[in-house]
Amino acid sequence: MMKINLSKKRVSLLAVMASILLSSCAQEAMKKEVKQIPYEANWSSLRKHNTPQWLEDAKFGIYSHWGAQSVVLESGNPDMPHAEAIEKWKGEKFSAKEWVDLFERAGAQFAGPVAWHVNGMLNWDSKITDWNSVKKGPKVDIFGSLASEIRKRDMKLIASFHSSTLWGPISSTDTTYVSPKHENVVTGTDPTIYGKEGRFRTEYLQGWLERMTEAMELYQPDIVWTDVGFGGTLQLEKQKVLVDGKIVDTGKAVHMSGIREDIQQAYLSRYFNKAQEWGKEVGFIYKSYDIPPGIAMRDIENGNLNGLQFDPWMADINMQQHMVWPTVWFYNPKNKLKDANMLIDMLADITSKNGRILLNVPPKADGSFSEEVKKELYAMGDWLKLNGEAIYGTAPWVIYGEGPAEVINPGHHGQGKNQGNEIPKYTEKDIRFTEKGDALYAICLDWPTDKLHIKSLGFQGKLYPGQIKNISLIGSNDKIEWEQTEGALIVTFPKEKPCDFAYCLKMERRKIVEK
Repeated sequence: MMKINLSKKRVSLLAVMASILLSSCAQEAMKKEVKQIPYEANWSSLRKHNTPQWLEDAKFGIYSHWGAQSVVLESGNPDMPHAEAIEKWKGEKFSAKEWVDLFERAGAQFAGPVAWHVNGMLNWDSKITDWNSVKKGPKVDIFGSLASEIRKRDMKLIASFHSSTLWGPISSTDTTYVSPKHENVVTGTDPTIYGKEGRFRTEYLQGWLERMTEAMELYQPDIVWTDVGFGGTLQLEKQKVLVDGKIVDTGKAVHMSGIREDIQQAYLSRYFNKAQEWGKEVGFIYKSYDIPPGIAMRDIENGNLNGLQFDPWMADINMQQHMVWPTVWFYNPKNKLKDANMLIDMLADITSKNGRILLNVPPKADGSFSEEVKKELYAMGDWLKLNGEAIYGTAPWVIYGEGPAEVINPGHHGQGKNQGNEIPKYTEKDIRFTEKGDALYAICLDWPTDKLHIKSLGFQGKLYPGQIKNISLIGSNDKIEWEQTEGALIVTFPKEKPCDFAYCLKMERRKIVEK
């Protein structure tokens, strides 16, 4: 009997080992299958790239503007040269762990640094130029330390690049030095950057590409986002010269101060190909019409859109209101904060329209975050911990919402106009929909003072009679009273609020089988 039992165990063990081996082979085959797309440096090839599902599911990220501009603002001297500000930038309270603790506590699914902003200072351990955050300023690898800390959590790494000039050697092979005196936003006349035709010099483009490639290959970000300098279409769009992808004759010249197409293509093909080597699905995000559609995800800067969008998109939202210029993306206590109530309303609204938010959370010059910033982020995190199922991993429904609130200034910078006073004020009548599986969520953006009538959900609307199986209010144990009439779903809310703002009804839908 003992021999028979041992034999059975051996057979069982062999079966398990065979199963593991087959599973391993299948996974390896799938990995090889994923790597069968070599991207070439042309738009047709790059259109084969798909935005990963994890990025479509991600709805909330955080990044931080921190650098020379933080020091200039704190000094009160707007004329301080950036090169001087970098020497005074100590960042003595910077802690990557504390930063990421805060981002995680706020409920962010992806986070990362502003890796390069406007001047030639790079926030990583660069071998191309000594103008980097390890050799100068705080003398720490900002990008690398944040990348390491973010990867310890269940979060994805995003890196943003807002470049417009180079300092130090052009490249690792060319020792031509570019003076840091050319440090402000370029005007099109700087001879170290522009040729006689007013376009970027090849040396500048190669220097840009080498810096971008170095950061990407060193830290392997899950998302790369490039600001206006990548394609140069945003200014034309703001001037109404470029409208919905069409050049309109307004009498103004067509001038796009962006990276040349072949350099754009070289970077993207390199990134997508390297990602396959890393075994990663990565996302790329860009402004306006900087590259053709079908390759990556577009971004709306500090703005919002009206209407349900067919393609996934992102809004990079500044946590600060634009009260006092310039340098509004860096910490300035004179620029009051958007509170958690406003930010959650924005998140629900943008998510319902197939979007997601990348929130700028600026630290002080010393690398710490103000108590006011932390307070609002903690409140966002508390709300998301309770109601996150109505946001994370959801998809837009066929109707994004109902109610009177509309975005007054849709598009780029709309939230910064009139010092933020034109940002919609959402009320109890404003409802936003998301869905996941058999659940449909109706997010009411203020607490109803009476029975809530949701017109979209009457049984002459999208949902048939009997399709709603059950309704609950997330965070509440009270039984929800409801009635589906021809013209509306009528819901009676309980007496007690489960949270401080934006209240999420969860409707379980059943499949109707005709008898």
